Amino acid sequence: MLISIQPSPYHSRIDDFIDSMADSKLTFYASDLLSQHGCESMAELSQAIKRATQVCSSMHLPLRENFKVVFRSRGGEVLQDWRLSPMAYMLMVINADASNDLIARMQVEMVKRALHLE
Repeated sequence: MLISIQPSPYHSRIDDFIDSMADSKLTFYASDLLSQHGCESMAELSQAIKRATQVCSSMHLPLRENFKVVFRSRGGEVLQDWRLSPMAYMLMVINADASNDLIARMQVEMVKRALHLE
């Protein structure tokens, strides 16, 4: 027997509202780190994002409120990107390749701020 369940219009509106509230807090793009030369490639950026999402999952933090896959046009191509919350952006930086000078400086700056050294 095949059953089809129609989504409730109220449920859809609530989901839309929750999505828009979460979207308003996604103020960074992951690709910003590429343009600043913090990551060498999309593969390296994707790996940092993957580790950051694993941190959130391990801590039972809602991915929906911190990460959103988006597609952007750049140089005539459509590329995958991510919109990130400030926390997700910092987690991405923490999980990026520290041999990159920009990443290393950003990591040290975050630690200094966390320890209130500056």
